Amino acid sequence: GSIRIPASSCGLVGFKVSRGRLPDGPSAGEGWGGMATAGFLTRSVRDQAALLDATVGADEGAPYVAPAMATTFSEALARPPRRLRVALCLTTYDGAPIHPDCRAAAEAAGRLLDSLGHHVEEARPDADQRAMVRAWTDIVACGTWGWVRAEARAQGLEGDGLTLLEPVARGACALARGISGADYLAALNRIHAFGRRMAAFHAGGGNGGGGRAGYDVLVSATLAEPPAKLGRFAHARPAFEDFVAYRLGEGGCFDYSPFCVAANASGQPAMSLPLATSAEGLPIGVHVSAPAGADAELMALAGELEAAAPWAARRPPFPFAGASA
Repeated sequence: GSIRIPASSCGLVGFKVSRGRLPDGPSAGEGWGGMATAGFLTRSVRDQAALLDATVGADEGAPYVAPAMATTFSEALARPPRRLRVALCLTTYDGAPIHPDCRAAAEAAGRLLDSLGHHVEEARPDADQRAMVRAWTDIVACGTWGWVRAEARAQGLEGDGLTLLEPVARGACALARGISGADYLAALNRIHAFGRRMAAFHAGGGNGGGGRAGYDVLVSATLAEPPAKLGRFAHARPAFEDFVAYRLGEGGCFDYSPFCVAANASGQPAMSLPLATSAEGLPIGVHVSAPAGADAELMALAGELEAAAPWAARRPPFPFAGASA
């Protein structure tokens, strides 16, 4: 979620497009089994749309190609979306509680969407997120080790350059060296299985729905907590699994950001909009994801929300009362 996490923490707009919407090549065939996507941080939805329009399109020979868009991102902003069915998640996707300020941000977004005429109801997907993050951890470790090894060889470094890395990166490389090819492919299959469950949730086949209508968008807080203090995620921990901490409640990245990674795994478009602040005045983003390929509709919804609850004039207090010298 490395577009949407800083967007949420800095009061900016972050928009992750559908897998294959933006090019990865020619420098890479794919990133992290298709889970990595380039993108932008902007102050406005308009700037986000302009940047995406300037860069959209898969490079030739790309392993993933997103469904064609009927309009540009900027054109999508010219008219509001149809009235949507909105799933509002006030916990993590696994049902664990989140920080009260983040829950309040999601609740306020739900009320705003309802006031705009969208159909909002509380719901969450039943996909196994912790199993997905366990697979994500293995895939990212292998991707890290592959990049480090290739870069070290290109620069003629001894020992694969490991001594130049911070502990968490060395830990990722150590984890990767113990993962077999069969294990890696099994992790990819778990990621794809998660993506299918998320697609079923939107289509109406998830959450034990028994034939219920699907959801056009899934809304939650972007992060499970207000912005982290500097140093919390310093790369000093040598065990990469502990840094990620796919085991909930252990203070790792997954506890902080349980929502963003889901859209990376599924390939869905997702955005973070700066719609709220914490009790201390820190930015809190609202996360909205849509089915794969629905990028234009998601952008249109972003424009509608920005018009209904503009954030351009909002600035955090300075000096910040919670800061220390």
